[in-house]
Amino acid sequence: MPAPQQNHFPLLADFTAALTSSAYAKWQQLVDDYAHRAELAGECRRLADLAFTGRDAAARAHLHEVLAVVYAHEFSQSAARNPDQDSQPVLCDVTSILENAMLEHEFGQIPEELLSGYPTGEKEYVRWLKALIQDHPASTHPMYAEHLPTVATAEDIRFLLAQETSLDPRFDDILAVMQLGATGAEKMEIAANYWDEMGNGEFADVHTTLFSQCLTSIGVDQDYVEQNLLPIAKECGNISAGLALSRRHYLRAIGYYGVTEFLAPRRFRQLVTAWDRLGLPPEGKIYHDIHINIDAHHAAGWYKNVIGPVVERDPAAGREVALGTFVRLNTSAQYLDRVLEVCLKQPQPA
Repeated sequence: MPAPQQNHFPLLADFTAALTSSAYAKWQQLVDDYAHRAELAGECRRLADLAFTGRDAAARAHLHEVLAVVYAHEFSQSAARNPDQDSQPVLCDVTSILENAMLEHEFGQIPEELLSGYPTGEKEYVRWLKALIQDHPASTHPMYAEHLPTVATAEDIRFLLAQETSLDPRFDDILAVMQLGATGAEKMEIAANYWDEMGNGEFADVHTTLFSQCLTSIGVDQDYVEQNLLPIAKECGNISAGLALSRRHYLRAIGYYGVTEFLAPRRFRQLVTAWDRLGLPPEGKIYHDIHINIDAHHAAGWYKNVIGPVVERDPAAGREVALGTFVRLNTSAQYLDRVLEVCLKQPQPA
């Protein structure tokens, strides 16, 4: 986090420090001091305005640093020593402002004409949405379609996988959260996806375990991630978390994660091709290898049993699902553009 930017927002600095230290007394003071919370909210609004209206890169980076701390807290377990520590009032003050600014910026990048005029029949809508995905630049991005299978180095793969830590280790928790309120085939589809992420009950096959095994096999540790994680990867991780954790974004989230399921099989196949070409440790490719078939199955089920029925039940949902779909496509393309740019600048082996 840039020091001048942090010093420009001292209350937010105190907020993140209190959140990461879990200081009970400090939190209780923040919760009960409404004047302080109002000033903190004012800092959040200033930061969001600088980041998106003012297009200040340092402010945008700071905003995402704060949100990353918030989401790390939300995806963590509470400590037994502080069961009565209620951080939610202050968390909501900060998150509602910064998260809304982040997501509204992404929504604003999508022309309204792309979100209207869609068919409302279940099967027709799914065909329409899949065609939009296939036509988007993210669908056949050169990072996967060209660079990985033909010329990528082992360091390129290490660098890419470090970026993927912004989503993959949380995907099981995200699926768990998304089941809330779902019913029938919709809930069963998300639950089946979740159970696969859980290795169907076998800890050695849990996907987060396999992903960690993948990272370890090529020497990607926490230090490497911290030194190499791109700002755009952190942004993508925050967008993924924000859509999943806020129940009001559920329809957008199923569109967003539908793209993830739809594109994963072909992307992972290309990564496995690169892995084999480079002779990397075979135990490291298990995570991606199994997803080639599993995610193809889940992608079909996601559109048939989740997205299709939701739009059939309420045609107005079609716009929100499409909005989430385009957010994922656009951010994925921007993210891969940046990853490829860095990889192309890497020294090539002699």
